[in-house]
Amino acid sequence: MKGGVLHCHCSKCYSVPVRKRVRKRSPSLTLLSLPEEVLLCVLQCLSAEDLLSIRAVHSQLRDIVDNHSSVWARISFRDTWPTHSTLWLFERAAEKGNFEASIKLGIAYLYNEGPLLSDEGRADVCGRKASHFFSLAEGLRPSTADPFMWVFIRPPWSPSGSCCKAVVFDHLKNECDQNKDIRGPLLHCLARVLQFFEEDEKHSQALSMLEQSSRAGCLQSSYLLWDLNRKTSISDPGRYLQCVRTLRDYAAKGCWEAQLTLAKLCSTGNPLGLETKARTDLVAQFFGLSNASTRSDTQGIKDSMRYILVDWLVEVTTMKDFSSLTLHVTVGCVDRYLALRSVPKAYLQLLGIACMVICTRYVSKEILTIREAVWLTDNTYKYEDLVRMMGEVVSVLQGKIRIPNLLDYGEVLLSLLPLERRTTHLFLYICELSLLYSGLTTPPPAKLACAILLLTRALHHYAPIWPSQVVDYTGFSKEDLVPLCLQLYIKCFSQNIPTDYRHVSLTGVKQRFEDETYQCISKEKVMDYKELCQMLAVPEEKPEVEPLSPSVEEGCTFLASPSSTSKRRRDDGVRTNRGSFMATPTAELSNQEETLLGDILDWSLDTSCSGYEGDQEESEGEKDAESSLISLQLHPMVDADSREQHCRAMSSDDDSLCETDQDLVESKDQSISSSANPPSSGYSSVSPSSSCSSSSLIACTFKNLTSSLGSVSANAQPGFRLLVPMQRPKGASSKQVKRKNKAAHSGGEVDKTDDGDSVGFLSL
Repeated sequence: MKGGVLHCHCSKCYSVPVRKRVRKRSPSLTLLSLPEEVLLCVLQCLSAEDLLSIRAVHSQLRDIVDNHSSVWARISFRDTWPTHSTLWLFERAAEKGNFEASIKLGIAYLYNEGPLLSDEGRADVCGRKASHFFSLAEGLRPSTADPFMWVFIRPPWSPSGSCCKAVVFDHLKNECDQNKDIRGPLLHCLARVLQFFEEDEKHSQALSMLEQSSRAGCLQSSYLLWDLNRKTSISDPGRYLQCVRTLRDYAAKGCWEAQLTLAKLCSTGNPLGLETKARTDLVAQFFGLSNASTRSDTQGIKDSMRYILVDWLVEVTTMKDFSSLTLHVTVGCVDRYLALRSVPKAYLQLLGIACMVICTRYVSKEILTIREAVWLTDNTYKYEDLVRMMGEVVSVLQGKIRIPNLLDYGEVLLSLLPLERRTTHLFLYICELSLLYSGLTTPPPAKLACAILLLTRALHHYAPIWPSQVVDYTGFSKEDLVPLCLQLYIKCFSQNIPTDYRHVSLTGVKQRFEDETYQCISKEKVMDYKELCQMLAVPEEKPEVEPLSPSVEEGCTFLASPSSTSKRRRDDGVRTNRGSFMATPTAELSNQEETLLGDILDWSLDTSCSGYEGDQEESEGEKDAESSLISLQLHPMVDADSREQHCRAMSSDDDSLCETDQDLVESKDQSISSSANPPSSGYSSVSPSSSCSSSSLIACTFKNLTSSLGSVSANAQPGFRLLVPMQRPKGASSKQVKRKNKAAHSGGEVDKTDDGDSVGFLSL
């Protein structure tokens, strides 16, 4: 056939062979085909377990992983805790600048939770390693960030024996001389620890360390020195003016505590001699720093579940006599954590109590011990679960435990517009009611505080309801706040009170403010919605009420915890290598436990699942058979067949039993067991028959307003309720008690960064 000839469709033409066209295949694209910059971004988003799998695929991937520290610095250790087999992975990531790995290693060595060490020199080795990784974590944070590591090593310390906290403290002092880059934050942490001691010599050392830390560039140490010295400068006008100017400089550099103090000073007077416009702009700048909450909808956590958790935290706060500030900081940590990571609803209570343990150490003088926190959950979780969750919380929040909250902006507002004593209690009451509703976490805290003040003044018929000077200082007009004010009224006063799965009303905040300390403000009858709209001069609209009560099925699932018949049981055998461990005896007891020691020595509390041997003489290294099904499921990246037994730590965070007459202890234990409470779960409200007793605290102290201790009546219904220890009698003195211990430390634990760094304050 010749080219160009048109063929017919006969068999002869189609029998001629035709040249086949060969199509070239395009080269297949693999992960190695990506540019190295893109590949690094992909590897940085992997978890530690996935990174090891990728590293084993190809030699080129192994070289990229090994030679780029940014990959190790950004990999995630979510739900993973250091163990004997994965210790090298955590240590390598920590040395490459991974904050999460550094924090978890520091806490793991401090509580001896995870890594296995030999018996010899146990406390010294743990303390040395914990101090190293804590210093690494402090060095990875911005220079303007508040140092936080002192929270874990603050007193009480063991007065005798080997205390891991004291070892960490001593090693950090040596680290200050060797590492000049982080000298400022480390000296600040050491000074904060020494301030908790009562000796004058310790306070002198703390003051000297603060001065050295300030010279090293630590902004927080400079502010603490300013706060200690400002009382001496009030009498001299010239020195006081220079003192306020120094405070303004610290505020301009980004110290939020200095910004708060300066805003309060400028709202009550004019210490800088500024013009009115400049002074109002300075306070308005502080309110403008409040950003909207980044809280997102978390998987599996509904508004009703969060309501139940916060209500339970309120009851713990009331029972332990913590301040309102402690409660607000705790709930703030819970919300910021949930905004960054999702939590299974079975571990929501663990998250809440872990945040309270951390925040009491940061804010309050009286701390919530880990052992007591485990007991408050009715031993639903083990000691090691709480320790690991503390590591998760601190790592996810990047060490930012305390940030400006609702009460901080409320302080400035009450300095600007002072209220009567009863009205101040109403303001605090609405502030705590607002914590219960997740819908009120989205507005900026500054705007929410202004809306609460507007509602408070309206309910008590203040006139003018929103003065013009407040608009200048805050930047919020009445029209800006009315919708949020009505929403507050609907949720706090018009909406039906949610109930748990037993149809018991959750009234923790209401009971807290029924005390005489708050002048029984929660019993006060508020105006109806129509009258409020008239006060605010807005048209009345029918309020929309959203039910929050969980269904029976949902409530049971969320509140489920072991009953008395399914309490964790421990085997009788104790590992032989536990007896030689050095103990870290403690000198700290909670307020309620001091009363128990003084009256009936209640050691019948079920502490069998506590991770520290000091909680129970015979249970330090024992294995928990039944709790494995409900304990926190964290993936240690080890084979299922290998079962490593981790050592449990004796920490100075927990109480210890004094060496008393055994007959006395046994007789008192028997008397307690005979009158023990019915089987119950720790995750719920106090039973409806509970009541609040009055406390002897001074009223109207804004930061330290606390409520009375709740008590459970004898005829309380069995079921899910908070276990309440006996109350301390008024005027009872504090006692420092030790319990005999045998062992050293415990064995047994969600990605984006937290809020950005504080922007610079208004510079004048």
